[in-house]
Amino acid sequence: MPPRLLITGSRTWVDRKVIHKALRDWWDSTGRDPEAVLVSGGCPRGADRICEEIWTRNKLKVERHPAQWKRPDGTVDKRAGFTRNAAMVDTGPDHLIAFIMDGSNGATHTLNYARKKGIPVTVHEDST
Repeated sequence: MPPRLLITGSRTWVDRKVIHKALRDWWDSTGRDPEAVLVSGGCPRGADRICEEIWTRNKLKVERHPAQWKRPDGTVDKRAGFTRNAAMVDTGPDHLIAFIMDGSNGATHTLNYARKKGIPVTVHEDST
């Protein structure tokens, strides 16, 4: 089974250098396995987007788990992000890297759940 890295991060995260180094360091730790997979929540901005851009530039696979904000009846599920985050952790990644800006609730939730599940984590924090 290929190594799997789960990333979580704030939508307001913009520091590409920190993300690039963190992804490179983790990929290096796998021996630059060409089958390595990035597990992402697929948010269109912030840490998820930056991570996906860097990962795909290296021709590596991204496994996206977008939140299902709309229920079948058309109502909004305000907990969809938390549900998605837990589901990503439950896929059993080898490592989690968190990019947390200003105490982001979603990224912090994912980080804490991964710790509870015994998944090794690396945390990068920033504030505005």
